Amino acid sequence: MKSFWNSATAVSARLSAAPALLVTLDFDGTLAALAETPGRARLKPEFKNALKALAASPGVSVFILSGRALGSVRSLAGLRNVYYGGNHGIEIKGPGFAWRDAVAAKARDLVAGIASEMRDRFPPGTGVLVENKVFSASVHYRNIKAAYRKGFFSRMRAVVSAQPGALSWRRGHKVFELLPRGAANKGGALKRLVLRLDRPLVLAVGDDLTDEDMFLALDERGISVRVGRKAGSKAVYFIPDQAEVLRLLRFIAAARKNKTGERENDA
Repeated sequence: MKSFWNSATAVSARLSAAPALLVTLDFDGTLAALAETPGRARLKPEFKNALKALAASPGVSVFILSGRALGSVRSLAGLRNVYYGGNHGIEIKGPGFAWRDAVAAKARDLVAGIASEMRDRFPPGTGVLVENKVFSASVHYRNIKAAYRKGFFSRMRAVVSAQPGALSWRRGHKVFELLPRGAANKGGALKRLVLRLDRPLVLAVGDDLTDEDMFLALDERGISVRVGRKAGSKAVYFIPDQAEVLRLLRFIAAARKNKTGERENDA
């Protein structure tokens, strides 16, 4: 992986030259700092203002692509005129466009059943939080109590190994994600929106394992940025931490402003 900031001049030139740009960002751990529970995550005002400025830039579309349910990420971001992706790409909604993966829609009853089983296995007193997000589910163990830690992982190994073929488990930041097998992931969602927007240049930013799907989906024409350096990541570039995302948003907006200035000078 290469330091994004060491390559900033070359990247800025690409951003400025592109006729259209799609900026795709994960939410938790990227736009918002990781919180003790999903309900405590917040988008800071300075991040929100930077996103607004970016979305208002000529030729720029913003796509917030999250593992959260679509309604949750829309509520937390609270921005108009941007695209949202929920459940790791299973749902997309934005200006003049709405889409939902058919495979995932058929699996919602299975997801609900497993989520209910997980709540029975790990009641609130364990510190484990189970989310049913309709088309996927999450088992968060960030706050698990020490007395339950060993038993938690042995139980989860048993659950994962016995999982019905229609569903699969993935790991994330202190979380197990239950997803419909064969449903769209972040990479598939990104490709779908790219086609919808007539193939803009894509800059994608994320920090977690499911973000690797969108990094992998980008070809050499895309710009992939991981929050935090990690061996084996499919991202080409990295920035040190989540706080640097704000600097990155402002950097992108400045590059596009340079493009506008060039057009005015040409006129």
